[in-house]
Amino acid sequence: MDPASVPPSAVPGPDAAWLSVAAVLGLAVLVVGGALLTVRIITRVVDGIEDGAARRSAYECGEPPVGSAWFRFNNRFITIALTFLVMDVELALLWPILPRCLDWVGRGDGGMAFIEIAAFAGALAVGLAWVARRGGFRWDRRVE
Repeated sequence: MDPASVPPSAVPGPDAAWLSVAAVLGLAVLVVGGALLTVRIITRVVDGIEDGAARRSAYECGEPPVGSAWFRFNNRFITIALTFLVMDVELALLWPILPRCLDWVGRGDGGMAFIEIAAFAGALAVGLAWVARRGGFRWDRRVE
């Protein structure tokens, strides 16, 4: 198709991109708002769930809370959570190099693929060993 034969009314203007963004945003608001309204109608009208003060109160495992929420908890939760995150990220970061390593294996350079993966996993294993050596996984250790 020759660009000269296209009528000027068929050529999008400079605001066309913003209009498409606005249309997608409006559609997203309608979909999410509709989903929220549907859940509200089902829970309040169909199921008859009351929105009382007892329903909005804090709870622990379905039981009324006991004591104050302002207390010191064991900060070793953070160490264990961060260690899990490091191991989880290790697995997530191994996926992108898989096609490259498969190419190396296909070319007969499987040793290079093994070295790359072993170096990456070894670096994270050194970090894990360091945390374990410093007592990061002992739950009952004393802080000096």
